[in-house]
Amino acid sequence: MQIRARSPGGAVLSAPASVVLAGADPHWPAGEVFNPAGAAPLVLVCEHASNRIPPGYADLGCSPRELARHIAVDIGAAELTRGLALHLDAPAVLCTTSRLFVDCNRAPFEADWIAPVSDGTAIPGNAGLSADGRHARAALVFEPFHALVGETVAAKRRAGIAPLLVAVHSYAASLDGVARPPVAVIWDRPEPAAQVVAALRREVAPVGDNAPYDGRRLHGYTVERHARPFGLRRLAIEVRQDLLGEDGGVAAWTRIVGDAIGCAL
Repeated sequence: MQIRARSPGGAVLSAPASVVLAGADPHWPAGEVFNPAGAAPLVLVCEHASNRIPPGYADLGCSPRELARHIAVDIGAAELTRGLALHLDAPAVLCTTSRLFVDCNRAPFEADWIAPVSDGTAIPGNAGLSADGRHARAALVFEPFHALVGETVAAKRRAGIAPLLVAVHSYAASLDGVARPPVAVIWDRPEPAAQVVAALRREVAPVGDNAPYDGRRLHGYTVERHARPFGLRRLAIEVRQDLLGEDGGVAAWTRIVGDAIGCAL
């Protein structure tokens, strides 16, 4: 990997920004809108921002070690998303609940919407879940979170803005022994992804261009629900979690990714 730009330091992450928490249960907000008044023609979304499990579910039978792994959370993605929201002055919607409880970037009919096994690890609290149990999780987290995303997008559209929707994720450095690029852009339409890829390549090498995932085949539920029906531009960003975990990593990648997204606004 090569990064040809200097890290800007951590100051970008320290600016004040208001936060809105919302959900069906006041004791368990399903989502957080960070920097809700952000003026950019952009909405950021982080579906896998948290590893928290609601009370009463005994952590789904998972150990603290398992809840700290990528199976429960996109490590570093929440911090990156908030940094991007400040860097670009955009609202960001983050899920407050682990993907193990319910994956807000999957459709309810998909097998891993509530996964009984994740990356080879059994999730006891998800085994044999009844229809009522699935409905309860949808009502507590899934639908309120997507209502929050939908309202954030709708607010832009009411203001006469067709926002770019960007989903922010992190991934492991390798899968099945195959190294992954430090950053990737996942898309189902070449614009504005081509602009973002080109901007990233001026700073980083290599850059995944619809790899290791191909957004033309699988782009994620959030995009399908909140961008495609309205003809909005959309893409997903993946950054390697080990790079976000380095000293100053979030600040460095906030600038690198933020500047690249800015080229498409």
